[in-house]
Amino acid sequence: MSRLRSRLPASLYIAGPFAQGYSQFYDFLLPVYGLSLGLKASQIGMLVGARSLLAVFLSIHVGVLMDRFGTRRVTLFFVWTAMALAPVFPLLRWFWPLLLLQVFNGGALQFAWSGSQTLIAQLAEGEAEYLGRFSFFARFGTTLAPMIAGVAWDFGGAWPSYALGFA
Repeated sequence: MSRLRSRLPASLYIAGPFAQGYSQFYDFLLPVYGLSLGLKASQIGMLVGARSLLAVFLSIHVGVLMDRFGTRRVTLFFVWTAMALAPVFPLLRWFWPLLLLQVFNGGALQFAWSGSQTLIAQLAEGEAEYLGRFSFFARFGTTLAPMIAGVAWDFGGAWPSYALGFA
């Protein structure tokens, strides 16, 4: 148990801000990018909503994959997928390709978030103290990520912003 106690806080402090903050990063960037492309508000709304489409239909199935192949392995697959898709956004300048990209990137982000929650619950072995800390540090990510994305956008537009998402 002492090994768990020494390893777990570091995981919480590092993974927490990135876990949900990464989604907030994209939640901010996509409308700004859509406006820069001249998309209509209804199109931007569809783009933002599309990020949850795969999670609606596949969350149970992804949970089964986590049980079968391991939560860490499946979570890392979706983290790497989301990272790989980040630099594709500035390449797409039309609604339909962006919608398709958003469906897949949003699904990857949603599944990575589910996996990170599951991993923390497994590591914490149900101890509320650790789960609370993870939630606390995740809120830092949801607070800071849109601000960082806004600064990156002001600095250079879509490319630096989505490159930061990749990094």
